[in-house]
Amino acid sequence: MAAYFLANLKVTNVEEFSKYRDLVTKTIRDHGGEYVLVDMSSVAVEGDSEHLSVVLKFENMEALQGWYDSAEYQEIHPLRTDNSEGTVTFANTGTAKND
Repeated sequence: MAAYFLANLKVTNVEEFSKYRDLVTKTIRDHGGEYVLVDMSSVAVEGDSEHLSVVLKFENMEALQGWYDSAEYQEIHPLRTDNSEGTVTFANTGTAKND
């Protein structure tokens, strides 16, 4: 079952955040992940505007969690968290239940 990393971020320091952006792709690919969407000009329908939206896809939740917890990603993680604000969530694909 595929798993997704969903990020909606407001970049607060473009110069420092670009260091993260330059390094993160290799870590994603090394763990079998792929970009589904990167939109640097997302328009918020509700809430704050001017966000960066990113969706990554991994084979399953274990692969996603393995990437996120990896030493390689954790080393660059502060470049994202120190230079942006927003939300990051993990989501599984699955069967929707209709009552």
